[in-house]
Amino acid sequence: MALSEKPETTRMRVLEDYFKQYPDTPREVILKIDLLRFGQWFTDAALAVTRGSLIKSYRLFSYDFLPMESMKRNENLKVPEHFIILGGMYDLQPVMVQMSLSPESPYVIDVVDDKLVLTGDGQVLCELRYQLAPNYYEKAFPDGTMYREIIAFGFFITVFRNCQYWGLEEECKFCDINWNARQMKQAQDYTLTAPVKKLENILEVANEIAREVVDQDGYTVPLSFLLTGGTIKSTLHGKKEDDFYGEYVEALKWGGNRRFINLQTNAKPKNILKWYRSIGLDSHHSNMEVWDKRLFEWISPAKAKFVGWDNWLKWTLDSVDVFGEGASKPIFVCGIEMAKPYGFKTVKEAVDSTTEGIEFLMSHGVIPRFNQWRQEPGAYIVKNYEQSPIPLDFYIQLMRNRYEIWKKYNLPLPNQSQLLPEARHLGVSHGTYEDYILLMENTYPPNIVDIVNQHSSPYEFSS
Repeated sequence: MALSEKPETTRMRVLEDYFKQYPDTPREVILKIDLLRFGQWFTDAALAVTRGSLIKSYRLFSYDFLPMESMKRNENLKVPEHFIILGGMYDLQPVMVQMSLSPESPYVIDVVDDKLVLTGDGQVLCELRYQLAPNYYEKAFPDGTMYREIIAFGFFITVFRNCQYWGLEEECKFCDINWNARQMKQAQDYTLTAPVKKLENILEVANEIAREVVDQDGYTVPLSFLLTGGTIKSTLHGKKEDDFYGEYVEALKWGGNRRFINLQTNAKPKNILKWYRSIGLDSHHSNMEVWDKRLFEWISPAKAKFVGWDNWLKWTLDSVDVFGEGASKPIFVCGIEMAKPYGFKTVKEAVDSTTEGIEFLMSHGVIPRFNQWRQEPGAYIVKNYEQSPIPLDFYIQLMRNRYEIWKKYNLPLPNQSQLLPEARHLGVSHGTYEDYILLMENTYPPNIVDIVNQHSSPYEFSS
């Protein structure tokens, strides 16, 4: 444990020590990494002013450090999907952070002097904004299903809420997709409990999003959608995996104007990828989860068994030939390299291993993305092994390396075609891999704070 990471040290002291240790890393990145490591909590005052915000969707995984049944204030129905940190004592640029609830976190969101703020061990660190919910979030189908449970924040569509990789011998060890679906159903707080989303509902909500963006901007803005879901090992609704997901790809792509369709599935052979391209797919994410072959076989046993590390890598590289440079974007769950009991023991080993993967993939036009690991209580390696927070140094060094390698191969900037205006400029909320690029390359428009304030919940409150 680094000196500044000792439990008795305040978060402000920790952050400032890391700012000095990594002076070339944006401070926003270091703080966001720490926020994702520990999660966040709310005072009653901060929770009371979440009305009108873009509420958390639990769209795929829980991303929380506690189950819904332990939430005594109905936090799962109130907290925002994301929040934005900015300003404060460190004069931070706006950065979007995914909400991950943890009552044990040193980071607490509060209202101080009529302003919404982020505190660390009770010290005010910066201001904070909640994103406003788009208008379609309040619409519902005749059966009561809310539009917001079909497509989250104008982008994210979990077509199949479960995964057919079941049990210890198949489920990815970090994953809580099936557990999260069960807790949502048991909570009885959601209008959609079926595991599969109806195609006609997805198309209607996508069209409503397109109508809203025209009303908002005055013209047709290019829109990206992400289709994802669990693996279909046999069949689902009488269809094999590619036929099942392909139907959604084709209908969504051609159901409206100027749409960019992303799909997350297992790695696929080149002929299958070419077929997906022919029906309208623009980008494929064959989420590898972890680079090291030994850890891949432990963390993702079914992926190793039914596809294999070597095929996964070959088919991921093949996808660049089909979709083009920058359109093959597999996710890695950043931090599971050091998960107990079989992960790397030192930061250097873990960083060196994954950096090797980044170098290899980017040299072939693949752009790996890094979703920072949250230690959800329903995941196998959290239920069965005591996990410590992954060291800050690991994330900082790995994201720095990724940025330098991205520059080396002159790869494209992130595609940020979104309904939410602030999301068109800020990095994704679940990791810092985009923030690092956008902040270092200074891509923010001069009026970014005005854009954030215009589309956020009120950030000053009367006494």
